[in-house]
Amino acid sequence: MSQKQFAGVDLDGVRGFVAVAERQTFADAALSLNISASALTRRIQRLETAIGTPLLERTTRRVALTPAGQLFLPGAQRSLQELGAALRQVEDAGNTRVGQIVVACIPTVAKQLLPRIIRDYRLHRPDVRIRMIDGTVEVVARNVRDGTADLGLTFPTLPEPDFVFDALVTDPYCLVCPTDHPLAQLSTVRWEDLKPYQLIISGSGSGNRIILDQALQSINWQPERPVEIEHLTTSLGLVEAGLGISVVPQSALPEEPRSRIAIRPLVDPVVARTIGLVRRRGVTLTPVAQHFLRTVRRMAPELERESEEYSRRLAQLSSAGAK
Repeated sequence: MSQKQFAGVDLDGVRGFVAVAERQTFADAALSLNISASALTRRIQRLETAIGTPLLERTTRRVALTPAGQLFLPGAQRSLQELGAALRQVEDAGNTRVGQIVVACIPTVAKQLLPRIIRDYRLHRPDVRIRMIDGTVEVVARNVRDGTADLGLTFPTLPEPDFVFDALVTDPYCLVCPTDHPLAQLSTVRWEDLKPYQLIISGSGSGNRIILDQALQSINWQPERPVEIEHLTTSLGLVEAGLGISVVPQSALPEEPRSRIAIRPLVDPVVARTIGLVRRRGVTLTPVAQHFLRTVRRMAPELERESEEYSRRLAQLSSAGAK
């Protein structure tokens, strides 16, 4: 593309193209941009004219990318993400009296770990406004990647070359079953021992399901007709109702024991996820986000010791509860 052609590419056109490519309909894309479908069409047409080639193929039912559109989309998405992150950094830097930090986190972290971190951080920076976004592993990664969140508290399931990960705490998986269940009679439970029973598990595609599937694959077991849930905490109620057994990370367990459920360590193998702080590689954090990062790093040894102590107490209770 010549320099003259490049000058005709406007930001609204790029935003419009990305919105249509991601939603695959002009109507949904126009709604997300708060403009009319005709205005969006004009933006795309100007962009295609400036580039000199069609980017979208329009049919009566859906919109598809042309080969040129497929080549252009990743760079367009990346450019918008980087621009958004840069604008947010400038906005934060301009507010010298009161800063803001946005932290995306998985629900189990939002319930137990994050409040402790925020309490410690607020002791030193009471002037900072903290906004939390809770969601799945995929939601956390997306918010950090596009700059909506400064940092994310999550666990990795696949390598992310665009992220820097600071490990914080090891979070082992445990068995949860009714107190009158045969597995409750054991002090520790092997993964093999789960095979005869109805399993309650996270839905396919979730971060916890990825880890669970890897563990089940190691024992060559694919449960038939499992009960799938969206949130880990839902499994506790289903277990209490006697609808099956479940495998949950230690951080999702209730702080106080429930009278109708038993919790047992899972072994052979011991499976754990590593919770930590994730940020975009190569992006300079705002001063308040840097302070938050330092706070988390300082708390990491203490939080890991507490997790290990909880595991030891769990093992002791399991031995005492087993017959």
